Amino acid sequence: MSARPKTLPPTLRDKRRYIAFQVVGERKFTSREIKNALWETSLRVLGELGTAEAKPWFIKFDEKSQTGILRCDRRYVERVRFALALISRINDSHAVVKTLGVSGTIKRLKMKFLKEFGWK
Repeated sequence: MSARPKTLPPTLRDKRRYIAFQVVGERKFTSREIKNALWETSLRVLGELGTAEAKPWFIKFDEKSQTGILRCDRRYVERVRFALALISRINDSHAVVKTLGVSGTIKRLKMKFLKEFGWK
């Protein structure tokens, strides 16, 4: 009989927060461009150690509405939001990343902040 790996109980898991954001720029950006810009800025602003601790993770980006979801550690939400606010150029095009809101679940984030953009 094979032993199944045990999962961590909820009290020992990392607490995550989800950030809804919107990109306003000179043109429409692709998901890959946004993902690269988020990583580059996070590394530049927070450093490698800060990025590792914040654990930013690109969840989804809607290219039509230019809105997306980013996950990070609960303790580093403000630092990740700060890094997002410092994005001013994406692939030599002017852009601004606007934080729409923060939530503990993707479902609530979509309901509260992304519903007006057509997210379900």
